[in-house]
Parts: sequence; C-alpha cells; structure tokens
Amino acid sequence: MAEHPAAIKQLHLLLSTATIAHEAIFEIRRELIERDRGSPEQAQLLEESARIVTVELPGLSASARQLSAKWREQSLLDAKGAERTLAELESELARIETDAESLLDRQIEIAARLNSMREP
Repeated sequence: MAEHPAAIKQLHLLLSTATIAHEAIFEIRRELIERDRGSPEQAQLLEESARIVTVELPGLSASARQLSAKWREQSLLDAKGAERTLAELESELARIETDAESLLDRQIEIAARLNSMREP
C-alpha cells in the first residue's frame, strides 16, 4: 500500500482535530455538571461543538473525503488517476481551508469559554 500523501494526512488531521476538540468540550461540560456548575449556556456551547463536528465540518469536507476515498482505490490500481485525484484533493483542501480553520477556531473558543467556567 502506498504511503498516504500530505493532502490525505491533512484531511485526516482536520477531521481528527475537530473530533478530539469536541470530546474535550464534552468532558469539560460533564465535569461542570458533576460539580453542580452546569448552565444552559454550556449546553448551547456543547450543542454548537457537536454541530460543528457532526454537520458543518462533514458537509464542508464531503468532497475532500470522497476524493480521499477515490485516491485510496486508485493508488492500488491506477497511478495516473491517483495523481489527478490527489491534485483535485489538494485544490479542494485549499478551497475549504479558511472555513475549516474558522470552525476549529470556534471549537477552541468554546473550549476556552467552558474552561473559564471551571474557575470559582
């Protein structure tokens, strides 16, 4: 099997980062509830993070994910096709980069806001 190129790794990192961020946000919220410090604002922030990781980012990255899957198939059977698909994937990642970074930045803001609620 061919080693995954940088674009495939970049896509995987993007999706993994959002998932890990949401898991951290969930854990902070859970901790706040356990300490009787839960609030409706926290629930809204958790919901927003969930929407980012389950709706917004998957929608934004759908084409890139399809190209990644296509590259995986072609890398085994069609080297020239895989090269073209990789170029398309790189272009698609460049196209969505700003929006994807904005979504990840929002998750960082959510985590920071929830984290600030841990303090007395």
